[in-house]
This record gives sequence, structure tokens and C-alpha cells, in this order.
Amino acid sequence: MNTPPEDNDFFDICIVGAGMAGATIADYLAAKGVKIALVDREFSEKRRIVGELLQPGAVETLKKMGLEHLLEGFDAQPVYGYALFNNDKNFSISYNQDDSTNYHGVGLHNGRFLQKIREDALSHDSVTQFHGTVSELIEDEKNVVTGIIYKEKHTREIKTIKAKLTITSDGFFSSFRKDLSNNVKTITSFFVGIILKDCTLPFPHHGHVFLSAPTPFICYPISSTESRLLIDFPGEKAPKKDDIAKHIEDNVAPYLPDEFKHCLTQAMAENDYKVMPNHYMPAKPVLKEGAVLLGDALNMRHPITGGGLTAVFNDVYLLSTHLLEMPDFNDPKLIHEKLELYYQDRYHANTNVNIMANALYGVMSNDLLKQGVFEYLRMGGENSGGPITLLAGLNRNPTVLIKHFFSVAFLCIRNLSGKSKMNLSNVFRVMKDAFCIIKPLAINELRPSSFYKKNTQH
Repeated sequence: MNTPPEDNDFFDICIVGAGMAGATIADYLAAKGVKIALVDREFSEKRRIVGELLQPGAVETLKKMGLEHLLEGFDAQPVYGYALFNNDKNFSISYNQDDSTNYHGVGLHNGRFLQKIREDALSHDSVTQFHGTVSELIEDEKNVVTGIIYKEKHTREIKTIKAKLTITSDGFFSSFRKDLSNNVKTITSFFVGIILKDCTLPFPHHGHVFLSAPTPFICYPISSTESRLLIDFPGEKAPKKDDIAKHIEDNVAPYLPDEFKHCLTQAMAENDYKVMPNHYMPAKPVLKEGAVLLGDALNMRHPITGGGLTAVFNDVYLLSTHLLEMPDFNDPKLIHEKLELYYQDRYHANTNVNIMANALYGVMSNDLLKQGVFEYLRMGGENSGGPITLLAGLNRNPTVLIKHFFSVAFLCIRNLSGKSKMNLSNVFRVMKDAFCIIKPLAINELRPSSFYKKNTQH
């Protein structure tokens, strides 16, 4: 552990929160010689049930930062695509349209990955570790943030850290969101997370999506012997243990392939599962000199697509790129300009990630649209190739997303014709459902810059 300096030391950057966003940007910038204070109330390994699947877009961003080595050494598993199940039908889609594995995702234990990032960050001499709970941002007479006040974990003393820039990346329950943004988070549902041990997946090294059940659930490998099963529990209130057991018995177990059933029974007998809320929160930052929001403190989306770390690493890379363009951290006005550019750029970097996550959850909660997605993707070719590049975080063009979304809706209308249910009322219902899913997301996430050609590829 690095020894904290005296309070009067001045850092280039103070990072509040050593989670995925905070630890990664500390690691990346410290290697460039930036002097960093990294503050968190707890540096021990966390146990989380999301952030365990990196889409290829996230892996590629780590490569751009020279941090792909962080994925090694803790039994992380390559993921090459997705398999979809609907009643007795199933098929797989690869991230690569040829037989290569150029693009791949990674399934892993979130806590192990985070500890690897933290260890790498703290190995730099320019990073100083602080154990404590941050209570307040310090502002000067011009309302410029100049550091933080925190309570040291072991001594319980109140101390200060001074910095030319404060990055608040304190996650879901950020204490500083109210000061640095106008956004409001909503709970869209809950995920129940279960680990299946020694379960042979029907499609090895693939994410598995189950569409025939009343509520969506997904499964993917997180180590060589473990797979994560995430089960959606609708509603705004966290389920109780009895509710979970009944929900799994009624809405999950009957729809699982035989390969999973013994593993699920064993996992349920161990009674070892976690519940977490699924949040949606569009980014609505308030510019304030000397401070910036990063990661889940700024923006959240439904985790069903595994897009969270794609967005986090995009943010880290964009913010770092702008900051590293400066000769040093001694010009407050220049820092402020770079923060403004970061907030603008991240819209088009993460537009598709955010829309895709919540739109797909909306579609998977609608029986007619869900069936349409399955049939549309099963057609192959561009019908599956286009959507998989969006899901992978490799294509940032929102025009492609909108085109495929409404193509699914029109396929649903055509299916009504085949079932002799084509009438104005049913057609209107399909289009209304599709529009109601996409409209609020488009309003929150789309900006004119989202459509610039230079921004549409990873």
C-alpha cells in the first residue's frame, strides 16, 4: 500500500471511487505520469452479479489504451457470440461474420477483474491510495472545485485532498450526482444472479438468451467451471426469497434446456444468489469547473446486453484523451474546455449502447416483438450481422439501430397476416408498442453529433 502524503500535497487529479471507471482511468493516466489520488472506502474484493461480460467493443477499447493484459491471469473466458433459444428452436450468432475470432468478448468475475485493475493502478508511483469516505467537494470563492473532504477509514479523522481536477466515479449510489447532474435514475426491474457450477453450455463460449419464458433470462461463462445465470424479476420492489424461489420454479426452470436443469437445482439448494436493481439513467451533466462525473455516477443502462463496461471504457478513453492533450494541469480554463468536449463526445460514443440496452429489454418483455426479434435474427446475413455489431459495441451508427428496430416491428406485422390477425387494431398496437419503447430512449440519448460519420465506427 502506498503511504498517503500530508494534506497540503497537491494532486493533478483526485478520483473519488476506485470502481471500474475510477480504477481504470487511474491506471491509464498514471502510466502517462499524471499524479493521482485514488480514494475509496473499501479496496477489498467486491462481489457483484453484473459487469461480468465485456462485449468486443469494451475489449477493443482496452486494447487502444494498452490495458488488455488486465484480462489475463484470473480464468476469464473468451465469448465469441450469442445463442438464442425459443421453445424447441435455437441458433447462434458470431461476433465475426467469417470464421475468425478477431472480435471477441470476455466473461469474468467482476470482483477479480476489478482487483486486477486496482493492483495495476496502485503499482504506479504516481498513484496514492486513500482509504476513506468522501463527504464533500471543496470549492473556492469562485465555486471552482479544488479537492475533497473525507473521513479516513482507520483513524476516523477528517482530512482533505487538494487537486486540480476531481473525478467523481462513485457508482450507482453516487453522493455527488445531485451537484454535478440533473438526471434521475429509475429502476426498470431486478436481476437475480445465480452461479451454475460445472454446467456444460449448449454453445460453449457464447452468451445464451432465453426468449420463450414469460420473463427474460440470460447465461454466460464467467470462469472455466462457472456460468452466470441472470434472471429478470419485473417490478420496482426487490423480491423476497420466497418470491425468487417461486419465480424461478414457475418462469425459469420449465424453459431451460436439459443441460441446465441439474445445475440450477444444485445452485438453488445452496441458496446462494444475489439480487440487484437494474437502473436506467440518461446522462444530463451540469458543467462545473474543477469536477467531472464518470461511469455509473453519470449514466446507467439496463445490463441485459452487457453494455455497461463498453460505455465505462469509452468514457475513460475519451476523458483521458482530452486531458492528455493538455501540456499540464495548471490551466483551469483549459481543463474546463476539455471536460465540455468529453461530455459532448460521450453522447455519440455511447448512444447505441444505451438505446440498445433498454430497447432490447423492452422488446424482450413484449411477446409479439420478442418473437419478431427471434425470427429476424434467425434469417442470418445482414439481419443478424447488423444487430450483432450494435450489441458488440462495434458500430456506433444510430441509423443502423433504428433501421433494424423498425424492421423487426414490420416483421411482426407481417406475422400477423400469416396468423390471420392482420387488422388495423393489431397493426396499431405493434407500432405503438415499438414507438413507446424507442421514443423516450431516442429523446434522451440521440444528439445531432451521433450521426457524424467519423463517430459511427469504434
